[in-house]
Amino acid sequence: KDRWNQLDLAIVLLSVMGITLEEIEISAALPINPTIIRIMRVLRIARVLKLLKMATGMRALLDTVVQALPQVGNLGLLFMLLFFIYAALGVELFGELVCNEDYPCEGMSRHATFENFGMAFLTLFQVSTGDNWNGIMR
Repeated sequence: KDRWNQLDLAIVLLSVMGITLEEIEISAALPINPTIIRIMRVLRIARVLKLLKMATGMRALLDTVVQALPQVGNLGLLFMLLFFIYAALGVELFGELVCNEDYPCEGMSRHATFENFGMAFLTLFQVSTGDNWNGIMR
């Protein structure tokens, strides 16, 4: 017999037994806690693994994504280095920017400022994702 079919049978039997025990409510007479049986129903997620076994195209795609993760990490570190450099530069150049009636800062607010390094870093990330970049650049 197929092992996946045996797993499916065990999951169905545990589910039926758990539902039956909940309805009967004889948990005091049982040697085990019925919640353990309900927790065992989580094994239904393992049935998804059966689909991955059959879908070779999906498996090849997933393997490719896993192989590309180190390069994505390197690219992330490069962006972090660039953000670090430009955040320090932004704090130095725009850290004491005064916004008043004569010189309004339309896009700058308490959520987008270069007053300290952390907020400068977040402001650069905000600009890089395109969120209110035109307001900040004014």
